[in-house]
Amino acid sequence: MIFSNCNSISVDIPEKPLLHRIGKLREEQKISKRLKKKLQEAVWEIGNHAQPKAVFHVVPVYRNNGSIVLNNKVFIHSKKLALILNPCRKAAVFLTTIGAEVDRIIKQHMKNRPHFGFLLDAAASVAAESVAQYVQDYIEDNLQEDEKTTLRYSPGYCDWPLEEQKKIFNIVPHESIGVNLSESHLMSPRKSISGVIGICPSACLEASRNACLICAKPNCLHRRPLKDKIDV
Repeated sequence: MIFSNCNSISVDIPEKPLLHRIGKLREEQKISKRLKKKLQEAVWEIGNHAQPKAVFHVVPVYRNNGSIVLNNKVFIHSKKLALILNPCRKAAVFLTTIGAEVDRIIKQHMKNRPHFGFLLDAAASVAAESVAQYVQDYIEDNLQEDEKTTLRYSPGYCDWPLEEQKKIFNIVPHESIGVNLSESHLMSPRKSISGVIGICPSACLEASRNACLICAKPNCLHRRPLKDKIDV
C-alpha cells in the first residue's frame, strides 16, 4: 500500500523526543526561554515543509536453516531480527520519508545559521520517526483481531547490516515516494526510514520479545528496558 497524500499522514514533533535529540532531556536541565522559542520555530519550520509519504508491502515470512526469508526470496542476515520475527508468518516491509524539501532547508540553515540548522535537523529526525510510527499504527489498526505487530526494525540497527538496505528497496516501490539509495546504502531524502514490522498472532507472547536482551552492548543509547530473560 502507498501513502502519497501529505494530508493523510500525521507528522508529530513532541517536545520530549526532541529534547532527547539535542541532549537536553535530563530533568535537572532547565530550558531557556530563548532555546524554547528556537525549538518552537524549528518545529514549525519542519512541519511546514514536511511532505510525508510512505509505502509498505505485507509479505510472507519463511525460515531456511535458521535464516529469515521475506517474500520467498529475500534472505535477512540479522540474529536479532530473526528473533523478533520468529513467531511471525508475515511482515510489513515499509519505507517512509518527509521529503526532499526538508533536506534543502536544513542544508540552507546549516550554512547561514548552523545552531538553528542543528535544531532543524533534530526536529526533522523526530518528524521522520513519527511518520514511521504512523505507518505502524495504521498497520496495527487494520490487522485481524487475533493479530498484532512486533517492534519495528531497520537496516543499520543493531546487528542488521546497513548494506541490506537494498533488500528493502527490492521489495517496496521506492520510486513511488521519491526515495533513492546511494552506492553507500544511504537514503535520499535523508530523513527517510525503512524497515520491517512483524505480524503475528495476538496470543503469541513471542511478539513482545526484546532483541536488546541478547545484545552485548549494555551502554547502547537506544537500548530498550530489559524486563525478562530470553534463552537463545
